[in-house]
Amino acid sequence: MMSLAVPASSTRDQYFALERASEIKHEFLNGQILAMIGLARRLLFLPLLIALLGVPLAAAQEGLDLPADLYVLYNDGRVERFGVGTSGVATVTPSDAFVLDFGIDPSGTRLAYRTESGLFLLDLSLPGSSALPVEGGSADVPPFRGVGDTIVWSSSGDAIAYTTTYGARVYFSAAGAPVFIDLREAVFRQISWSPGGRFLAAESESEGVRVWWIYRREGAALLLTSIITDGMGVAWISDSDIVFAPNAGGLRLMSLDRANQQISLLDDSTIYRLPALDATDALVFFARDPADAGVPDGYGILLRLERGAQSVQVVGATPVALGGLTWSPDGRMLVAFQGGVMAFFNPADGLGFPLPINSAVAYDWGPVVGVTAPVAPTQPAPATDLPTVVEPTLAPPTAEPLPTREPTPIPIVTTSALVLAADGYFLAPGTNGVVQVWRLPADGSPPAPFTRNTSDAVEFAASPVAQAVAYVVDAELWLQIANQEPFRLARLNTFAPVTPVFSPEGLQVAYADEGTGIWRIAVEAAREGEDPELLRARIVSDAGIEQAMRRPQFSPDGSKLLFDLYAGESGTIANNVLDIASRQMALGVPLPADDPRPGRARWLRDGRIYSLLDAAAAVDSPPGVYLIDPPQPSGGALIASLPAGAVVRAVNEPLSGMLRLVIAPTTAPDAPLGVFDLVLTEGTLTPVIEIGALTAPRLSPEGRFIGGFESLTPEGGTLTVIDLLTGRRFLLSSAAGARQFTWSGAGG
Repeated sequence: MMSLAVPASSTRDQYFALERASEIKHEFLNGQILAMIGLARRLLFLPLLIALLGVPLAAAQEGLDLPADLYVLYNDGRVERFGVGTSGVATVTPSDAFVLDFGIDPSGTRLAYRTESGLFLLDLSLPGSSALPVEGGSADVPPFRGVGDTIVWSSSGDAIAYTTTYGARVYFSAAGAPVFIDLREAVFRQISWSPGGRFLAAESESEGVRVWWIYRREGAALLLTSIITDGMGVAWISDSDIVFAPNAGGLRLMSLDRANQQISLLDDSTIYRLPALDATDALVFFARDPADAGVPDGYGILLRLERGAQSVQVVGATPVALGGLTWSPDGRMLVAFQGGVMAFFNPADGLGFPLPINSAVAYDWGPVVGVTAPVAPTQPAPATDLPTVVEPTLAPPTAEPLPTREPTPIPIVTTSALVLAADGYFLAPGTNGVVQVWRLPADGSPPAPFTRNTSDAVEFAASPVAQAVAYVVDAELWLQIANQEPFRLARLNTFAPVTPVFSPEGLQVAYADEGTGIWRIAVEAAREGEDPELLRARIVSDAGIEQAMRRPQFSPDGSKLLFDLYAGESGTIANNVLDIASRQMALGVPLPADDPRPGRARWLRDGRIYSLLDAAAAVDSPPGVYLIDPPQPSGGALIASLPAGAVVRAVNEPLSGMLRLVIAPTTAPDAPLGVFDLVLTEGTLTPVIEIGALTAPRLSPEGRFIGGFESLTPEGGTLTVIDLLTGRRFLLSSAAGARQFTWSGAGG
């Protein structure tokens, strides 16, 4: 085995560590395995598999006992979905697209596919939607099909890797211009992201020797960090640990976060193949004793090794022919894929069934149904995209009661870290008692102070595209960028909140100084010591009424600022929109100060504005979601009604034209919360999940996670994150006194 970093000496203190007395343990385990293989029946599964391929589907079973939706590409260029159970078969790609290869995102809601024209994205949660082009002919074509994944999504859905005739290409969907990079070390057969998306593994083959190239992700770049020169199968067991089976025998673990340290799990006296992590977090694989003539070359006995276990288990005693086999995503079934036909069987009991196809060229899986991977010490990553959105029924806005479901127990886990779709930030005391801005990393690392100020931070904003925060300390606005020294953006003329905000590309910061007006500063200009620019000065009317400007927000294209204008004694509030380049102002219609719509107005992705009115305010207008068309903001037009008594606690726009709302049925602070989706053109709330009570909830940018607090007091509370895909609630034990949680990106 060869690695770019010199492997450290073997230890037994992590993951599948068995005992520190490695030689004794090897003798015990390998003796046990040899005995198991020797006792195995000498029946072979190949005849059974051939028989399965000839069985009609109806005779095999009613419905498909699949662990997840199966997507199959045929040689006529169309992709079909075989749904779990009796949900049936459907074509999912456009009829005019001849698909070369494809990949399903971790949530099963998006499909990336290539044609000769380029790479395209298709939203499966919106049937009938058009595919969006990513790039043209530079997307190239796959050099191989049917031997592994050729288009793969990162767990957060922000990167797509795909094999090419020269190696591989990676698309990063960062804010602003997309980024593309090429990998040219070899021509790759298949590729695989680590569970949390920090590493990419790519397999090449030359003269029967398989090589795995491991790349580490650094932002929008991939750096070659390790090479496995002879790996006959690999399996990710965490976001930075990979198990591989050397051709000569043995089973090894490489830790990429520990200088590529390698640990021998099982020695090379036995041949191992097809390692995989199953849904119970155990490692399954096949073993063959080279000295046992009863198990021919290319066959193996199925074994299982639980994390931290002292012995292996025999799962199936019959030798299995391993050619052309891969694991299903839950590690329960084997997939036989040869000559355009597919069949599935359970190697533990030999039961299986075929699929009614005979011209398949590639396949992929959706997310596993009903299985949540356990939270291991190294935090394997769950899927990180938006849960499937149920299409709402067409109906005019109504004020019907919120749809509800019977409450279900919410699984609660106390943990020190989580794998998430985006970084989180919050305020909490540091080790010296000074309130700092903390970062909750998306990669599964524990939260830690991000700033190191000597006085308390009182408010902050997180950059949407980088690890950076703008924060206020002692009436000064500062900027902290990861791994850099902080620098001052501005001196403030007020101790009132200034609500700083980053521009969409993260290169500018705007803020509202209540004593002077709306200001803007470019990050690089501030680094060079330049002063901020006053965009709109506070004025006093002819009647002597002072006007205060608050809550600036950059438009999605960064060209405008939306802000609230409070008119002193007149008791009104309006939304104004400032064109940054021309300084032209679109003046909003003043509303009474007790009408919260101006203060809750936010941009939509298409440049329009929306706002909310709910039971938290007693005004004459009906409660609901209001749509505002610039350039003259107003109270807006009601597009969806809310029931009387309901309060919207959080909202964002995870998909263009769709809002996700967190709603309480009453104004009580401890009221249970429900999550609902609203397609703006439909006007009907569709329930997603009920999550129980949570204080100050905030939706992650893609809408999968909610961050908030348990029992929040002025001194802070317990930071809590809820996964809407699984319903699990995680209490973060590693930061006491947390408050003001927010997400990087367009969370809400």
